[in-house]
Amino acid sequence: MNPVLLAVLMPGLLMNTPAPAPSPVPGFARLPLEQRRAEIKALSHERLEELFSTTPVEVLLDAGKAAAAQMGTYESRVVKYERVSGKLMKPQTIHLTVRQTPRAVKLEILDGPAKGRRVVYDSTVKKNELRVREAGVLGLAGAMWIDINSNLTRSDTNHAITDFAFTSVIGVLEDSFKKGEALGGYTRKNEGFDAAGRYCITFTAPAGGQHLYATRARICMDPVLALPVIMEIDDKNGPLERFDFSNVKPVAQADFSPSSI
Repeated sequence: MNPVLLAVLMPGLLMNTPAPAPSPVPGFARLPLEQRRAEIKALSHERLEELFSTTPVEVLLDAGKAAAAQMGTYESRVVKYERVSGKLMKPQTIHLTVRQTPRAVKLEILDGPAKGRRVVYDSTVKKNELRVREAGVLGLAGAMWIDINSNLTRSDTNHAITDFAFTSVIGVLEDSFKKGEALGGYTRKNEGFDAAGRYCITFTAPAGGQHLYATRARICMDPVLALPVIMEIDDKNGPLERFDFSNVKPVAQADFSPSSI
C-alpha cells in the first residue's frame, strides 16, 4: 500500500513502531465522526479512491467494526430484500435503532410486509426473547414476548434481530471471506464511487465455493462513516439478501424498554 495512504488510514504505523498484529484496527475509524468527516473532506477524490482501492478488505472491515463501536448507539433507515425459504420477499423499509453494548435493538417496519410492526430487544432485560407489537387488528392483543429464534421471528427474514447491527453484518462478510481463503480466496473487483459517494467492491467466490454463504458479495463503504452501508449477497441459487442503510447517525439517548413499543 502507498505509505502516504497507509498513514491516513492507520496513523502512527510509520513511526518506527512495532509491526502490528494481523488485521489491525485502523486508527482513522476511531476518530470522532465530525473529525473523520473533516479528514475525508481534506482528501482529493483521486487520493480517496486510491486509498479504498488499495486497502485489503479485512482492513476495511476492521475499520467498520471500530467505527460502529465508536458510534455507540445509532439509528438508521434500512431497506432490505431477502429470500426466505426459497421465496424472494417483497422489500421492507425499517427504522432501526441499535445500542452496541450491551446489545439492544429496536425496529419499526415503515413500509412493506408487516408494515407497522414494532419490535424491541434488550439483552439486559431478556437475553433470549424480544418484545413485538403488530399493527392493526393483530395489535389489539397488545405486545407479546417471543423467543428470539422462534419460527414467528423468522417468517420474513433469515436473521435474528441482533444480526441487524453493523458489527453482525460485518461478521457475516468476514466469515465468508475466511472460509473462501481455503479455496484460494475471493476475486475482488473495485467498482469505484457510486453516485451517492460510496465506494463499492464486488467479491466473487473462488472455484469450488458454491457451498459458501456468499458466492458473490457486493459492499459499498461510506467513507465518512467507515461502514459498509450497502451489502448484497448472492448464493448458488441467486440473490439471497440486500441491505441498504441510509441516514445513519449516532443518538444521545434511546429507549429500549419493553414499554417503548
